Amino acid sequence: MYKTQNRKPIRELSLIDDFLFTEAMLNRETAELVIGLILERALGITPKQLIIEPQKTVNGIDTDRHGIRMDVSITEKSDEEETSEIIRVYDIEPNTRKSFYLPKRSRYYQAVTDIKLLGSGIDYDKLPELITIWILPFDPFGGNRMIYHVKNIVEEIPEMDYNDGIRKIFLYTDGEAGGSDELKRLLLYIKQSSYENVTDPRLERLHHGVEEIKNNSAIGVKYMRMWEVMELEKRESRIEGIAEGKAEGKAEGKAESIIEILEEIGSIPDFLKQKISEQKDINILNKWVKLLARAETIDEFIEKMNS
Repeated sequence: MYKTQNRKPIRELSLIDDFLFTEAMLNRETAELVIGLILERALGITPKQLIIEPQKTVNGIDTDRHGIRMDVSITEKSDEEETSEIIRVYDIEPNTRKSFYLPKRSRYYQAVTDIKLLGSGIDYDKLPELITIWILPFDPFGGNRMIYHVKNIVEEIPEMDYNDGIRKIFLYTDGEAGGSDELKRLLLYIKQSSYENVTDPRLERLHHGVEEIKNNSAIGVKYMRMWEVMELEKRESRIEGIAEGKAEGKAEGKAESIIEILEEIGSIPDFLKQKISEQKDINILNKWVKLLARAETIDEFIEKMNS
């Protein structure tokens, strides 16, 4: 069973963590500072007019599945007064989970974003540059570099600039080569957002904003509730997974899965094991699955069953 004491305290979160990064994006001043530092130190871009949309959901072609939720979507518009043309779209994604599917995940993010832009009436020749920036605590390509630039090329003429407007940037927080000292300091702070890693005035301003988020009691409650919901979903998914593996979701399989999970907590009284085994109503068993996900002891589970 999952235990609540495994939850990382909010004081120990860093910007590489999804929750803290999202909260930083919800604060306009902090968001502009984080985004500005990333774009300037990684890409040498000083953006002008930005539209910041944290936790933006973009649906795929089939709206019920395969949509994406961007950690933060940034639209940069031209600074010319007579036009509101979009010149770049950025998607910044801190990611702590190592995955072999990261390149294809990045490809899909960009495809869905393009579909969304075209759906808004933009002509092909007006599609803005699309830059996806992944911030990772692991090395995605094994080169020990701070920054990797990925672009499409013409294999037969690799020196030719094939400008389809798509760029993928991978930032490795522990990388040693291929970037400036300023970028290295920024990535270190993103990975471990503590005062010890504040090494210049702009990072000090950023740290002040991060500390305000961590000290906000309402955000602390939000974090605790979000974590509890995630843990409940993990528990329920595990029980459901065991049940499907045993009997394709039938009542006897679900009952067996409940008993199996309870045995991990402690010794099951005979009357409880019998009650669960004899239950054939799938709706009642589903209810017990949810109760089990919320119980830390067998006595607590029995109490919830009888209430």
